[in-house]
Amino acid sequence: MWMLLSLFLSTIALAEAPTAPAFGHGAAPSGQQLKWMRDSIEYQKLTQQTYRQAAQAMLVEAKKAKKKGWAVILDVDETALDNSTYQLERLAYGVGFESGSWNAWCERRQAAAIPGAREFVTAAREAGGTVVFITNRGDSTTVATRENLAAEGLWADGDLLCLAKADDKAYNKVARRGEVRAGSGACSTGKALTPLVYLGDNIGDFPEVGEEAVDWDAQFGVRYFVLPNPLYGGWERGVTRTLP
Repeated sequence: MWMLLSLFLSTIALAEAPTAPAFGHGAAPSGQQLKWMRDSIEYQKLTQQTYRQAAQAMLVEAKKAKKKGWAVILDVDETALDNSTYQLERLAYGVGFESGSWNAWCERRQAAAIPGAREFVTAAREAGGTVVFITNRGDSTTVATRENLAAEGLWADGDLLCLAKADDKAYNKVARRGEVRAGSGACSTGKALTPLVYLGDNIGDFPEVGEEAVDWDAQFGVRYFVLPNPLYGGWERGVTRTLP
């Protein structure tokens, strides 16, 4: 009898237990994941290596573009800016991502530059390209994001910063990349630009299959360059499977 009652009470307790906050940037990462990103030489060298390879590819393509307008497109979080301090603070309290705390973190303007990012954007501008940051940060953080990028030496006059709109779910990264190419819309300079190189830490930071008239898979390591992010991503929601 007592065993049944105990089991019943345990079931009620589990049902009433609060669920962890929805983590748009992922579930609360482990200490090992954070430590690797923040402290390992390997992480720093991987990001520098990726940015150097992207710069080499960009310069080759820039020569082909000659005087035509071109751009490089970068994600912001965990591509240009390192938000591991935010993750560390959340982990210390045993909580995950939450939009209010995330926006407050953005307003603090304390994210550091990812190793290699500063040199890459400088090289792009010197070669005559436009630097375009396309991020899913909300547009309420526009000023804070721009000032954080500037404080880290990643922002210059003539760059574009294209954020998500809270009231327009259709204005996704595909739509914003389309505006860059078309030269019209909020995410444009008013002149059509050809993106030569894309950098991101999530597959959504890159053109979808069919978005560009190219062999999608063949672009990785050629025009699409992925940075490591062990903290969060679409992979968390996937089912373990054998990769093709």
